Amino acid sequence: MPQYLMLAFSQPLEGRDEEFNDWYDNVAMPVYRSLPGVTCLGRFKSLPHTGYEFEMDLEFGYVSVYLHETDDFDRHFSQIMEILEKATAEGNYHFSDTIDKTHFFEPLFVKLGD
Repeated sequence: MPQYLMLAFSQPLEGRDEEFNDWYDNVAMPVYRSLPGVTCLGRFKSLPHTGYEFEMDLEFGYVSVYLHETDDFDRHFSQIMEILEKATAEGNYHFSDTIDKTHFFEPLFVKLGD
């Protein structure tokens, strides 16, 4: 079955790290962990480091990593969005207002070979 890696790069609004992390730990992750075909591989905080001189500046303080396993990613993702919409309607999920929406990036990668 094809595997997809989704990286959710994010940055909290200035001075709202604590609220951002509380939302992720207590609202988002419980819902994300319940999604069918999704394995939450963890959340990570960026650290300052000296890299290559040609590297771009780091714009994101956090990344969450999710493994998706499905034969039809578009259908799978539609189902996930339906689950999130239902959880929102039931009051169990919301997209946090602590996230800096100018610094949010969620690329998707498909696994090559074995």
